[in-house]
Amino acid sequence: MENIDWVYMVEKMQDIRLFSRLLIRRSSKQYEMPSQHLELLSQLAVSKENMTPMSLSKSMGLNKTIISRIIDTLNKSGYLIKTRDEDDKRSYFVSITELGREQIDDIYKHYLGPIYDLRRKLGDKEFYELISLIEKANTKILEGERER
Repeated sequence: MENIDWVYMVEKMQDIRLFSRLLIRRSSKQYEMPSQHLELLSQLAVSKENMTPMSLSKSMGLNKTIISRIIDTLNKSGYLIKTRDEDDKRSYFVSITELGREQIDDIYKHYLGPIYDLRRKLGDKEFYELISLIEKANTKILEGERER
């Protein structure tokens, strides 16, 4: 086994924890939304095609019953609307409303704000170098986990 300076490594682990804590914002009532609801609205916001409950079910990896419940909840909140498919009267399309778009914009601005601040402070070059090293470290850690 390598001779590792454990004091140094503990200090570095504390640095990593502090870095993570500074970047991760805690939720507040204003920005609370279940992750599956946020993901569904995000799918609708970026989709270039009409989405049906079935297409959302496939893209999110959730069964259609769960998707239908999420759609009903978001529809009642005014975040999305359902439009009947004129070709297939049994089906409908789902689209995000302006209120839904504003809600996810606010949520993402809140949670991603510290990362955008870091990017501005470091500059694009150093920020992307940092991200690249984090991705590389994650890959190495996952490879080590698989080898065990």
